[in-house]
Amino acid sequence: MTNVEEAVKALTEKPVFSTEIERIRILDECKHNFDGQPQPMRFARTMDYAMRRLSTPLKSSDVILGRSVDRELSEEEEALYQAFLHDPANPYYSALNGSGHCSYDWEDLVSLGLGGLKKRAQDRKKGETDEEKLVFLTGAMGVYDSVSVFIERYAQAAEKAGMTEQAQNLNSVAHEPPKTFYAAMQLLWIVTLIDCYFITANPTLTLGRMDQFLLPLYRADVKAGRLDEQKAKEIITDYYCKHNLIMGRGEHQVGDATNSTTFGRIHNFDAPQYLLLAGTDKDGKNAVNELTYLFAECIEPKFKNPVVVVRYFEGMDKAEPGLWKILTGKALESASMMFYNDDDVIAAFKRMGLGEDSRNYIHFGCNWPSPGTNGEWINFGPKSWRFDPDMDEEEKKYLNRPFMRYYRCNLGSGYGGWAGVLDDVLFSLAEKDENTLTIDDFYDGFFEVWDGFLDEKLEYLEREVNARKSHPAHLLTFTDCMCREPISKAECLGACAKYHFELQSFYMFGTVVDCLTVIDELVFRRKAVSLKKLAEAVKNNFEGEERLRLMCKSVERYGSDSELSNYHAERLSKRALDSIYDKSKPYFERSRVFLVACMQSDTWHLKEGLAYGATPDGRKAGEAFSQNSRPCNGACTKGVTGMLNSMLSVDASALMSGALNLDVDARAFKGEEGRKNFAGMLAAYFNAGGLHAQVSCVSRDDLIAAQKNPDAYRDLRVRVTGYSGIFVDFCKDLQNDIINRLS
Repeated sequence: MTNVEEAVKALTEKPVFSTEIERIRILDECKHNFDGQPQPMRFARTMDYAMRRLSTPLKSSDVILGRSVDRELSEEEEALYQAFLHDPANPYYSALNGSGHCSYDWEDLVSLGLGGLKKRAQDRKKGETDEEKLVFLTGAMGVYDSVSVFIERYAQAAEKAGMTEQAQNLNSVAHEPPKTFYAAMQLLWIVTLIDCYFITANPTLTLGRMDQFLLPLYRADVKAGRLDEQKAKEIITDYYCKHNLIMGRGEHQVGDATNSTTFGRIHNFDAPQYLLLAGTDKDGKNAVNELTYLFAECIEPKFKNPVVVVRYFEGMDKAEPGLWKILTGKALESASMMFYNDDDVIAAFKRMGLGEDSRNYIHFGCNWPSPGTNGEWINFGPKSWRFDPDMDEEEKKYLNRPFMRYYRCNLGSGYGGWAGVLDDVLFSLAEKDENTLTIDDFYDGFFEVWDGFLDEKLEYLEREVNARKSHPAHLLTFTDCMCREPISKAECLGACAKYHFELQSFYMFGTVVDCLTVIDELVFRRKAVSLKKLAEAVKNNFEGEERLRLMCKSVERYGSDSELSNYHAERLSKRALDSIYDKSKPYFERSRVFLVACMQSDTWHLKEGLAYGATPDGRKAGEAFSQNSRPCNGACTKGVTGMLNSMLSVDASALMSGALNLDVDARAFKGEEGRKNFAGMLAAYFNAGGLHAQVSCVSRDDLIAAQKNPDAYRDLRVRVTGYSGIFVDFCKDLQNDIINRLS
């Protein structure tokens, strides 16, 4: 069995309830060993305890070393797992702060090595008198030592197994910076493995621009005759393989503990790690190089990870036709990859005021944007009450409430995200004199809520960040150890980041556009129905009003490239995005706190839709809303080209993310000519300013067949939000939603 075959088998056949019991058993053993010590020391000593005890499994075919251990549990082991999961003394509550959904200063790791990172902490300690900062730095040094111990133990195991070259690689990076491309890839994987296997549940770790920071080592190796293209591909391919071996089965947003592995059992079970390729350099010039090509050529369409994020710049298809052919060909094989418009995202961050730091942007997790290691996602970092042990109880209660992101999907009448808000506006205006109203009143009513929500959210976020700064060195995370600023300042990234951001997404954008289009067309332009009658029909889930519902559904919607729907998409998005920037500006200038502008919903379009009533676009209670930036299912009556043209009505240069699931039927792009047409269509979209695309190339017939006979379609992969999944491992609701995308 080849390494690729082993990884595919793990993705498709690993037992659903496989569990990392060794990790859990080790942590359960030491959960009280370091009680009473400051958290940075508990973290370092817990790491040391574990890194000296974790297994170092090998296979003779391994090019890159580093595997996790998971398996199905005995009855006794299952009892231990369940008890550990709910034990407030387990180290994940007291010592090992998970800190995923981020990136590391990977270039520093490669150029300085673990020894260099430790020396940075040692040098920072000199002359420091603040006790908390001294403990913070001492803890970080202990973490570096623990990683080195694990690497040395792996090297010893490799030597015993006769894997001499691999052992030499490991020994060379245990303390010193890597001197070869091969050693660098080994170091990068071991650090990734430790975080994704041992420390952080749902790590979604961004792996950085490897084609950029590894290029000097690669070129030096090639020049010296130490490395050729074939060997480099073997290294990269096995690195990709390793990412898939540490995953589980199922899906993490709609799935649950009955049908998915869950992050409790396997920390990385459905977490997407993002690898960034191509894009522009610090001067805005083409950054594609020979290593970009190699990483692209090694993309394995059957894998889930890493998710390759292509940073497309205007004209890249013409500047790098060979690379564009490779990438679009992989996309048509439904590889786990996505395309982002480099120019759009950089422009959006610059508009917020980040200047040249905008070029350091990344995406992580489910298409969420970040200013890279300069920034910290407020929602995922340790909360302020954990920084300040003496926080006032009232302030702690305020700051500990679930406010940040998903918890405010249920605006409107209980649920429904921003579509629910528009319903509230409809019901309110229906009580007024229709003759005095215009579509402008719907916009004003909607944005009264939108703007108020942004004000409340930003005030909350600034208080959260300021509270963290009261004891900025009280906590230490693995991310702090792998980023430059926290060690340089001796403060947790959650407190000392140059930028603190929170996600502000427009949930169910396509549904809201459709509702405004229907109201404008039927009530104000054609006067085909009164506002009051439409509101009553919506309240009653269109019971007895099927003719009216079909009339609503017949209005050309967002995705059909109609003049009216494009007008409302442009108007709605512009006002929403302008508010995000205008409201963020004073907070950014004062505290470097801001909201990132997105059109994301993940799979909340299903959950919220299931819980919410009807909407004026003809959608009935319980039906799904639109997902992310994509139009509603069934709205794209003029095909893929019409959908993409519609989406160009939104100013993408003001958006930092907005996922588009681009579903295409393989039969439409068969053969060399078909692939060329697809590549041309996608390039035309991005060259015109399009923001994002992630491709699923499957047929509706195959998806339906897979529902009926899952064993025959075990490796059928589709895009979900910012990650890929095995279709037959999804719950029925998610499967049906994906099928409906192709209707």
